[in-house]
Amino acid sequence: MHIAQVDAYLRRLGIEPPAWPTAPTADVLLDLHLRHLRQVPFENLSVHLGEEIVLEEKRLLDKVVGARRGGFCYELNGAFGALLAELGFGVTLLAARVHG
Repeated sequence: MHIAQVDAYLRRLGIEPPAWPTAPTADVLLDLHLRHLRQVPFENLSVHLGEEIVLEEKRLLDKVVGARRGGFCYELNGAFGALLAELGFGVTLLAARVHG
């Protein structure tokens, strides 16, 4: 992810650069997480519109940041994980599913 993409993502979350976090602390993580929950909606419109679902970082950022859309769990977690990693957080993406 380039610095311009980080800045655009942070703007999407309501943070105007250069006032973006520089240290990966628990308080910064909490703030980013709450902002993400409030600004980037869960949505599954792509499924209903027959759009191709691609979980590559560039496509996720294009959708969530560039197109200012939301996404479903894998899309949102992938995009947010990329942002967090770029900001210096340790990120491990895990797969899960609903039981039953």
